[in-house]
Amino acid sequence: MNDTQAKDKKMPKSEKIFAVIPKTLKEKVLRYKSKTNMSESEIVNTALNEFFKIKMLKDDSEYIANVIKMAIEGQLGKRFDRIIALLAKSGKASYSSLFLSAYFLAKICNNEDNKEFLKEKIDLANKLAYSVVKNKFLDTDISQMIPEDFDFDKLI
Repeated sequence: MNDTQAKDKKMPKSEKIFAVIPKTLKEKVLRYKSKTNMSESEIVNTALNEFFKIKMLKDDSEYIANVIKMAIEGQLGKRFDRIIALLAKSGKASYSSLFLSAYFLAKICNNEDNKEFLKEKIDLANKLAYSVVKNKFLDTDISQMIPEDFDFDKLI
């Protein structure tokens, strides 16, 4: 490889362009120039290269996000919508069941002792459910929501 080929590899071909920049930006370029050994042209070239790298990365990431979105929609499609609809129906049925149970218990428990007992048990159930969800036990065993001292035989 001769000297001419080596220079061509090191230095890309350049073209002159003229740009008008605000005075404040020119001052920033001059300040940066005084702190470094770069020329004004090198500073502008570096800034433009960085700008276009960032712009291209942003455009690429948006493109990739759209491709992933379309792939997910293509793979899941109607099944995903169906799963969400079933979860919504399940939540609605669960809420209805809990509401009816609470309403029934409220009618049965007319005295203050029964009401206080119910309030304590509802608070306990909320605390247990929160701790299960918070500690991610729900994935392993729903029975962790049930207190150890709970006696199913005494319910009847």
